[in-house]
Amino acid sequence: MARLPGSYSAELPILVVGTDHHHALLELRERVAYDPRETEDALVGLIAMPEIEEAVLVSTCNRTEVYVRHHDGLDAFQQSLETVFLARAPEIGEEGRFFVKRGDAAARHLLSVAAGLESMVLGEPEILGQVKQATVMAEQLGTAGAVLARLARSAAAAGRRARAETQIGAGAVSFGYATVDLARNIFRGLDQCSVLVLGAGETATGVARSLLERGAGELRLANRTRERAEAFQREFPTAQVLGFDERLGALEAADLVVAATSAPEPVLRRDDLEPTLRQRKGRPLLIVDLGVPRDVEPSVGEFGNVFLHDVDSLKQLIEHNLKRRREEVAGVEAIVDEELERFAVWFGGLEAAPVVAQLHRRAEEIRQREISKHRSLFPDTTHDQLDVLTRSIVRKILHHPSAQLRESAEQENLRHLAALKDLFRLDDNESDTK
Repeated sequence: MARLPGSYSAELPILVVGTDHHHALLELRERVAYDPRETEDALVGLIAMPEIEEAVLVSTCNRTEVYVRHHDGLDAFQQSLETVFLARAPEIGEEGRFFVKRGDAAARHLLSVAAGLESMVLGEPEILGQVKQATVMAEQLGTAGAVLARLARSAAAAGRRARAETQIGAGAVSFGYATVDLARNIFRGLDQCSVLVLGAGETATGVARSLLERGAGELRLANRTRERAEAFQREFPTAQVLGFDERLGALEAADLVVAATSAPEPVLRRDDLEPTLRQRKGRPLLIVDLGVPRDVEPSVGEFGNVFLHDVDSLKQLIEHNLKRRREEVAGVEAIVDEELERFAVWFGGLEAAPVVAQLHRRAEEIRQREISKHRSLFPDTTHDQLDVLTRSIVRKILHHPSAQLRESAEQENLRHLAALKDLFRLDDNESDTK
């Protein structure tokens, strides 16, 4: 675990207050979900409080978390909880419905979130972009300063490395992306794939969204109810909406069929499909049946070049991929450790910076005093060179210790900070006169 400079300095002045799918049901999470405008108002309100110096608010469908850099941890916690959560959903204040983490635990949490370790679906990639968007908004508003902006960059680095150096994001772990994987195994490219969706409920819409996000081409919908069909088309304006009785005719042009209706019996039967399949002349057809009960008669899968998958087969694929992802957790945690250590080093440098600046000021005072005292001993024509020479000597003497103090947050070096301040009397108000 990264070692923050807590033994020889104040604890990292960061805390996070939040709720997520581990702590609150969806109905509560919905009440504390923030749109961009509401996020701006909340951040501005937090920054106006004297105990809070910086603030970033991350709000997604599964989590709402506010990160603050504070002057007073207890007051900052109370203000954050009240402003972001209790004002909207007082029930979240009950035990177990929110969490708070302080110091290095708060920093680690953000890195773990960005790396996908805290997601409802382990390793899901969207959260990394959501953390970035939240930070950009806070920086534009001026509510994210040096510390939270640097912490967010560390989180982004952890997220990128987790996905590049491990398999934490490998394999489909949702019906939508499992369907994408199946299609990619059969067709050359999704952009040339014609998709027919039967049903316009949540499952069908989610799969359609995944397919379009990954570049699927033509999209058609056949649905019984007009209201849901209109809602589907509002989300996917390029989709062609058909009557449900037109579904069999649409099969001739389709490459992929997603069936996810609530019908009590199959909506695609072997006898209905046989004439259409003859017209296709052997073109591959992938059918993903997500209906429960099933929307497609199992015997349809017996036709040549018809690839039929149902809910159980997709669940097996998803569980296999989740197992692979769980095996990558230790590797991702090691990446989080490394990026947290880098942040700790940077934060330790913040402590060193004022001391280094004091040291350089003290050295410059001494140099100027000695130059003034002895300038008359040198010819006037050499005064400029004398100034350049002595300035260079001081700079070279201080360069190495200054660089080491800035770049390291090791405990030993933090001890050196205290020794340096004592040896050079850097806390004294009076300049050295000797």
